[in-house]
Amino acid sequence: MSHSAITRTGVTWREQYAELMRSAFLVDLQYRASIAIWLLWGITEPIISLGIWWSIAAGGAVDGYTQGAFARYFFGVALVNQATLSWDAWNIDRWIREGEMNYRLTRPITPIHEAIADNVAYKAPTTMIILVMWIVAAAFWPAVRIPFEPARWVLAIIAIVLAAAIRFLNGYATGLLAFWTTRATALVELHFGLSLFLSGRIAPLSLLPPAVVHVSQYLWFPYLLSFPVEVLTGTVTTPAQYAIGFTGQMVWLLIWMALYLLVWSRGRRHYGAVGG
Repeated sequence: MSHSAITRTGVTWREQYAELMRSAFLVDLQYRASIAIWLLWGITEPIISLGIWWSIAAGGAVDGYTQGAFARYFFGVALVNQATLSWDAWNIDRWIREGEMNYRLTRPITPIHEAIADNVAYKAPTTMIILVMWIVAAAFWPAVRIPFEPARWVLAIIAIVLAAAIRFLNGYATGLLAFWTTRATALVELHFGLSLFLSGRIAPLSLLPPAVVHVSQYLWFPYLLSFPVEVLTGTVTTPAQYAIGFTGQMVWLLIWMALYLLVWSRGRRHYGAVGG
């Protein structure tokens, strides 16, 4: 392929994504009240956890976590969780059950690109809202302040983007199981339940029972939330910790990418074979 052809293809893809994101953003504007409720819930969960651990740490640090450390951690949980949300399994399940997948399969681009654009259009502004809220809170509450270290912020952004990609592919691949079963969303709900403990949503992983921590080391859950939050808040400090964390994220990203490609390829053929 010539350089000019590559350039033309690149422009086409940029234009397509721009249009998809514009459409997704306009749809989101129609659901402002719902988005406000989702944001409120996304903040409420880590605030409840913070309240519990704040009370526990009132008598002294818990395994190195002071009240301030807990505050920074759960503010980080709120921010990273908002940036890495995954809801696509429910959309895919509905598309397949109600026949909406049919016309999407006739488009010149695969449905995953629509989902990616939808994710970016929703997460970019809502994550910025959480970040602004954190900055405002930090102006009045010193406990949640974190040093502005450009290098660490760059690494945190990379970790968050990788976490979002893993969580997205995980949810998307799981949702595609709806090609074969009507219970794909049940698997997503199971994943959410496990993530409460294994990803560090309700507590820093180091505070959980050793058996739980040991199990989590062999799964993708810590790389979805715990690792990005710890990079952001400064808990990860050594080159070895960064290397282990980013290597784990890249490995699981490749694994979930391969699983998505496998399930999509076989699921699409199965869908067509049964008259989808």
